[in-house]
Amino acid sequence: MACADSDYDEVDGLWRAVYGREHGWLPPDAPELHKDWFHPHSAYLLAATGGRVVGTMRLVRDSSLRLPIEQFADITALRGEGRRLVECQRLMILEEFRNQRYPEMPYGVFAALSKGCLHWCLRNGYSHIVADLFRNTATTPMGPLLALGFTETGIEFVDTELDEPDTSTALLLDTGELFSRGYRSDSPFYRYLVAPDADVAVYG
Repeated sequence: MACADSDYDEVDGLWRAVYGREHGWLPPDAPELHKDWFHPHSAYLLAATGGRVVGTMRLVRDSSLRLPIEQFADITALRGEGRRLVECQRLMILEEFRNQRYPEMPYGVFAALSKGCLHWCLRNGYSHIVADLFRNTATTPMGPLLALGFTETGIEFVDTELDEPDTSTALLLDTGELFSRGYRSDSPFYRYLVAPDADVAVYG
C-alpha cells in the first residue's frame, strides 16, 4: 500500500510510463497525477519485485464525490440495496513485467494486485468492485477481469479524461462470490487469491 510521499512518486512514475510514454494518453508535462479530486478517498496498491515497483492499482472509495466513473456514466443500476461500492481503476504494469511470474507473485503481477484488491475490499467491508476500462485497447485487462469473475454491466461510455477514442465500459464484481471460489474450486489459483499472504500488505 502506498503511504509515504516516495510511494506516491512511484505511482506517478508508473502512470507516466504506461499512460504517458507507452500509450500517449498524457502530456509529458502533466502535473502530479494522483492529486485529483478523488485522491483523499483513494488507496493505492503497489506490486514490487527485486526492490522495484512494477505495478499499481488505485481503489477509490464511494464518497460524497461518488465514484470517478460517474463523471462519464450513470451507474444507478449498480447501486443495489446494501451494496458498498469501490472503484478499481488505473491498473497498470510496466511492459517488461507483464505475463511474468516471480517467487513472491507466483501467478504474476496482475494476480498479485487482484489479490491485494480482494483482501483490501473484504477487510474494509466493500461488497462490490466497479472496474472502468477501455474495451479494445491493446493492453485492456478486459479478458483477465472477466476470467477473474467480473461481469459486464452493459454500461458503456467515452472517458474524456484521457486522449483515447476507444469506448470504455463498466464491469462489476461481487467480492464475496470471488472469495468463496477459494473454498468451492479445486483451482490452486483461487486458493492463492483467498490465502493470507505476508507479501500482501493490506491488513494494517
